[in-house]
Amino acid sequence: MPAKLYLEDPYLRDFEAEVTASADGWCALSRTAFYPGGGGQPADRGQLLAAGEALAVTEVREDDAGEVWHRAGRDLVPGTAVRGALDWPLRHALMRAHALMHVVNTVARDRFGGVITGVQLGPERSRIDLKLAGFTRDQLPELEQRVNEVLARALAVTSTTISEEEFRRRPELVRTLEVKPPVIAGRVRVVEIAGFDAQACGGTHVHTTAEIGRARIVKFDNKGKDNKRFYWELDATPGR
Repeated sequence: MPAKLYLEDPYLRDFEAEVTASADGWCALSRTAFYPGGGGQPADRGQLLAAGEALAVTEVREDDAGEVWHRAGRDLVPGTAVRGALDWPLRHALMRAHALMHVVNTVARDRFGGVITGVQLGPERSRIDLKLAGFTRDQLPELEQRVNEVLARALAVTSTTISEEEFRRRPELVRTLEVKPPVIAGRVRVVEIAGFDAQACGGTHVHTTAEIGRARIVKFDNKGKDNKRFYWELDATPGR
């Protein structure tokens, strides 16, 4: 299994690795900082520098065996040394958006009794679907205010792993109705916002809620009796 550096340090922008396999313009690496997508978060983009040539990484995916594949446009000889570099503005924007959705999810659950049913992150706008009985448009300002109050508290965002046994004893760590977090080698990754929330998640996030910035609801749709769709945007914040 390759080292998945994005789980260890989401702020890692470049890295060195070796090609372990290659076919049809895709390559697997001994280690990677490219997030392959999942949980509503798109995959990273960037480039691989191989033998002095810069190859654009346009897609990243993870197969059923846990191997991360990078679409670089041509095959590379196994053993080739490469240097990978992320599209950092894209990654950082998605890290902010992902952490924001954790806050929105928790505020909606604790204040309005909501349950998340879907999410799609974007660098400019993100969508979250919630099962929210009785929620009306008049409550949007309260939801937005409560989310921004959490963001302004500059709470630390950290991750750890727990055993599958402990995970099974803590059903509150699962937030989606349909998608269960993966169990890898008997462990489950948990993302925690200090003193506020903890949930199972394999994505990348900023280190503090203050780095998310200020959020606003830009669109709200009713998708059925109790199903509500919210579109959120973030104020521009300089990337790290």
